[in-house]
Amino acid sequence: MLSDSSPPDEPADRGGPWPARSPRRRWLSSLRLRYTITATVFAAVAFATGGAVALTLYHDSLTANIHHDVLRTANGVASAAQRSPLPDPIPMPVAAGVPRVQVIDAAGKVVSGDPVSAGTPSMLALAQGKTGQVMSVSDPADLPERRAAVLAIRVSGPAGPLTVVVADSLDPADDSTRQAVRLSVILGVISLAAIGTVAWLTVGRTLRRVERLRSQVAAVTASGDLGRRVPETGTDELAGLGLTMNEMLDALARSADRQRRFVADAAHELRTPIAGLSASLEVAVSHPEITRDRSWIRELADGHRRLGRLVNDLLVLASLEGDAPKRRDPVDLAGVVADATRRPVPPGVRLRAGRVDRAMVPGDPTQLTRVVTNLVDNALRYARGTVDVTLKAQGAQAVISVADDGPGIAPADRERIWDRFVRLDDDRSRTSGGTGLGLALVKELVTAHGGTVSVAGSADRPGAVFIVRLPLCLDESGTRQP
Repeated sequence: MLSDSSPPDEPADRGGPWPARSPRRRWLSSLRLRYTITATVFAAVAFATGGAVALTLYHDSLTANIHHDVLRTANGVASAAQRSPLPDPIPMPVAAGVPRVQVIDAAGKVVSGDPVSAGTPSMLALAQGKTGQVMSVSDPADLPERRAAVLAIRVSGPAGPLTVVVADSLDPADDSTRQAVRLSVILGVISLAAIGTVAWLTVGRTLRRVERLRSQVAAVTASGDLGRRVPETGTDELAGLGLTMNEMLDALARSADRQRRFVADAAHELRTPIAGLSASLEVAVSHPEITRDRSWIRELADGHRRLGRLVNDLLVLASLEGDAPKRRDPVDLAGVVADATRRPVPPGVRLRAGRVDRAMVPGDPTQLTRVVTNLVDNALRYARGTVDVTLKAQGAQAVISVADDGPGIAPADRERIWDRFVRLDDDRSRTSGGTGLGLALVKELVTAHGGTVSVAGSADRPGAVFIVRLPLCLDESGTRQP
């Protein structure tokens, strides 16, 4: 039997700014904890590595000093033994830090030494054929030390060969090193605790600002008020983040405003042709005999075509919104211009193609054809007698010019005509006017292809001149492709 209840492990509450997780799991996965642990572990590794190196060097230095004392004492005793027989015992102090000395004859008998070592067994027997030996001895026999540095030197005395053996304790070096290790561990733990605390507080303070930004953006999202802004105080990266968020909110507000205006304009523009078609159809239902009037049918067909053009233009504009064309094929604009000039024209108007250079541009051929067609349609609508179309390759640009000898466009209206659903005073008629989207489409399509479009007055005759500039196809060296 199926149940409509959710699985037992499914969180019941999915709301809020955070994923539905237990407080403990959320705390364990927080950025604050991860950054604190990362900083503490990094510091611990650095302390351990540096401390190990420093303590090793410290121990080696202490051991080297002891070996130096042993060597100096052995050289002194050996030099004295070579000159004359040594007294037994050798008059020298017996104290901590003073090396112990033995002098051994060829038979391995201790013949002299410090007051303590003179009567003890030899500390080191030098192997036959060796002239010297140095070593560290653990738990040496007859010595109370845990470790000792022992040095043996063979010399020739007045009575025959002798071996001078000198030993000194390494325990002070080991004890000092162990004490330094304990102190380093204590200081390291204290330092790591301080570093972890500082990292926790610093990251927490930083993330509090991030959380404030997040909550303010969430409040904007919840309220739908795109007029609200987040603070931009400071000069650090978070202030830059706030600036970027405000720029994003500005862009969203502009986009939302464009959408509202677009929907309102579209609804207004669609209402008239739809209302006209509905009225005509209602009349046809009430008076069937009217359907035999061909002028009425033509009027109905014209209204239907205009509505189709309007809907099609709206769909194209909605799909563009400044995006680059999905196709970036090389397009021969000469062919596009030639096709646009071979078309029916109103009575009394000539459509002429002037200079047409070969120009390859990257883009969508359908969209570029629509640019030229819309400009030619607009020029034919206003021309009194002639429309001239030219295409020139100038530098790295293709320049399309569409000129008519109509009434022209006042300078005050030359920016406004690119807006959607804008009709000038002479174009208010529904029979002669367009949808009000043709030039807006030209602007959007040219911009999406990386070009520019402008309008100016003609210098040698009345009318308007529309100029489109598009980047040409270039090879890897920056040279225009043929």
